[in-house]
Amino acid sequence: MIDTKPVNFSTVGYILNLRSKTVYQWYRKYLSGYTEALESGQWGKDNFVSHQGREPTLARVPVLKPENFGEEMSIDEKMLDEDFFTVMTNRNTGKLALFAQTMRVNELTGLIDKIPHVRDIPKNITCDLSPTYEKFCKTTFPNATLIADKFHIIRSALDTLQDVRIRLKQSYLSSLPKDKKERKSAEKKSRLINGETPCEMFSRSRYLLFKRPEEWTIKQQTRANILFENYPELEKAYHNILLFRKLLNKENVHRLHNMEKQWNHWFFEAEDSNISEIIAFAAMIERHEEKVKNYLLTGKTNAAAENMNSKLQRFITANYGTRDIDFCLFRIAKYFS
Repeated sequence: MIDTKPVNFSTVGYILNLRSKTVYQWYRKYLSGYTEALESGQWGKDNFVSHQGREPTLARVPVLKPENFGEEMSIDEKMLDEDFFTVMTNRNTGKLALFAQTMRVNELTGLIDKIPHVRDIPKNITCDLSPTYEKFCKTTFPNATLIADKFHIIRSALDTLQDVRIRLKQSYLSSLPKDKKERKSAEKKSRLINGETPCEMFSRSRYLLFKRPEEWTIKQQTRANILFENYPELEKAYHNILLFRKLLNKENVHRLHNMEKQWNHWFFEAEDSNISEIIAFAAMIERHEEKVKNYLLTGKTNAAAENMNSKLQRFITANYGTRDIDFCLFRIAKYFS
């Protein structure tokens, strides 16, 4: 059972009426094949010395399997034991093809050089907006189309909106008197028609900015009306991000050729907004425009990579964490590749 499924050792111990630590030690030493893999040199054969820091360190490569590369791939990073790993997942099979303790382009390319025949296999690779992964994929997989992950883009858009909210809140707070008594008096005088101070209004408006207007509750609708009436800059930012989100709606997938006018309109509105955060977001989208538009051409997302990240985290949490990092990676390689 432990060999075929990522079962929690506590569960096995409960069934066998044994301490989970005893089950863990038995499995590690005698049943898992870990000892034999170490002695034969098969485990860790793809590890390499990384010169990323001040001193050379061992970079572990638990998974490098050419048979798991396919036409539909995804790439993402995973933090494990305070180190970042690059994770490449086959979106069709859900299996790990590459799991390596590095995010450096030259080191990742060096690993693929060991299995050069996989370079021409991927046709689509979904990724976040990381310039590192973009460079790696473009130089290593020449036949692959890079597709920006919709959810990373939307999250970045919503973060931009929150940045505007926080800036306006900080601006309001800095305008208040420093004296405590005078500050309280100023806050009392600045109460809005719903009885909230601007500071309270900004704090309580965080979640309504994540939603579309039709998703607001009656209370959120009232608060949004007051907020936007008093802070039109935030309203302008909200509607600009709302317009951008509409561009990436599902119904627009495979309709990119009809959307050039809408794209140009959004860019014009963003650049004309005079809101620094919105202008910076538009510049970022412009830098990654080809990858973003590839989402609308294909409709493919990085959900497989995010799902793999979630599975890895659940596995680690349920199985003694990363206290024995090498054995943890051995089990990850066994179950997910």
